Amino acid sequence: MPECEICGKKTDTVYEVLVDGTQMLVCERDAQRRDVVNRFGPSSKRETPGRNVERAAPAQKELVENYGEVIRKAREALGLPMKVLGERISEKESTLTRIEKQETLPSEKTRMKLEKELGIKLLAQGAEEKKFVQAKKNDPATLWEFATKREEKDGE
Repeated sequence: MPECEICGKKTDTVYEVLVDGTQMLVCERDAQRRDVVNRFGPSSKRETPGRNVERAAPAQKELVENYGEVIRKAREALGLPMKVLGERISEKESTLTRIEKQETLPSEKTRMKLEKELGIKLLAQGAEEKKFVQAKKNDPATLWEFATKREEKDGE
């Protein structure tokens, strides 16, 4: 089960967000009030009122269930050692190993490079458009909110 790269919480549903220009995989709570790039995992049935948060619809850019096996079989069919594949797509061998073992999700960029290099499709069928979900007004502030407020204050 993937872990949130901000709080370390194990979660079934992971959101790929941009944090200071860096893509991170985070839990639903840490995805609130951030630019969501992708959503991976089971659909969330909970929508709460409050702040507007852009969130992917349940089927948007979900990986196929056995994405690690699909990658491994395609790589082996081409006779590519993990190290060579990593060099070809400019990714660390350790990162690719974790992706193949389904210990981590590939970023959008890595997914696209893998699909192109291996000639595979990793996205499940039936992508939908993004929708807005409301977050609770009374949710406690996150470290991200404090940091961005400080940046706004310092910029004045």
